[in-house]
Amino acid sequence: MLLSLKIVLTNWVNFLVIFIVLYLVGFLSALFIDGFSFSDALVETLFALLGYGMIFWIGFFIVIAILDTLLFSFKKEPVYINNNLYMEWIIISSPFIYWLIKYNQWGFLVAILAFILGQYLRRPYILKILE
Repeated sequence: MLLSLKIVLTNWVNFLVIFIVLYLVGFLSALFIDGFSFSDALVETLFALLGYGMIFWIGFFIVIAILDTLLFSFKKEPVYINNNLYMEWIIISSPFIYWLIKYNQWGFLVAILAFILGQYLRRPYILKILE
């Protein structure tokens, strides 16, 4: 159980990568596409990610914690890390892929790509825990 908790705690990498990428893209979009001033773009993007996005962050951390606990409790060998991380990415990204197609919002694509980057960057931390 302690091992699973350590793996769940590596999700700070996902949070950081997704937050930074979405913040930068949202900031640039607000600045250049929406025509906000520099200070308005800074504040509005932060509010959108933390205020409006709070529902996303809560759901994201609950689902990824459950998946980490389930997937890494059965297959703890380092050989299966890529499979587990890829499976998490597919399961969590599926609704965003659907919304990307349905609503044609590029923000979902940015989130999907940031999440796979976060999973890739998280892999060495999980390897260190399992070895």
